[in-house]
Amino acid sequence: MLELHISRVKIEDREYMNEFFRRVLIDTFNKNEISELVDTLNDEIEDKRRCLDQDFESAGKDRCFLVAKDGNLVIGSIEYGPPNELILSCTNGELNEIKEIGTVFVHPDYQGKGIGTKLFVSILLEMKKECIEEFCMDSGYKIAQGIWIKKLGRPQYHLRDYWGKGADHMIWRKNISDLLRETMNK
Repeated sequence: MLELHISRVKIEDREYMNEFFRRVLIDTFNKNEISELVDTLNDEIEDKRRCLDQDFESAGKDRCFLVAKDGNLVIGSIEYGPPNELILSCTNGELNEIKEIGTVFVHPDYQGKGIGTKLFVSILLEMKKECIEEFCMDSGYKIAQGIWIKKLGRPQYHLRDYWGKGADHMIWRKNISDLLRETMNK
């Protein structure tokens, strides 16, 4: 039976979080049939580790991670912070002042159980509490894009063939209050 609770990441979770990022990203690359992009995978893993370190170094001010746990086991993560370089370059800096939601990961053994949705609502509530009115997020993974289109609608920026033929990149910009209202009414 799932014993789910969502909270801020703790420093004692660091080692497990780094292994969690590696496991989820390898699974993501395999499911999206891009496992041959080993350097990109390693860059993604290292980027997530840097983001986690930013959270610890700033006590959640520069970047804020939430984790979902089943008992003591981390099974999901989500964070917000400054927009990544890809978002900034693809939007000509238009989203420079908007917080980005990122690192939305669910352990492969726990996917399809609503954990990602619970994490997403939790981070929206956390951002609202911090008086953040809107956010942006991006996705280059086909499977994730389908999920985000269902949750967020069409992206404001749809970069066709960005990663190669048939491999698009998408960027959303959303108002938190509007999205929370829509989410709670579903």
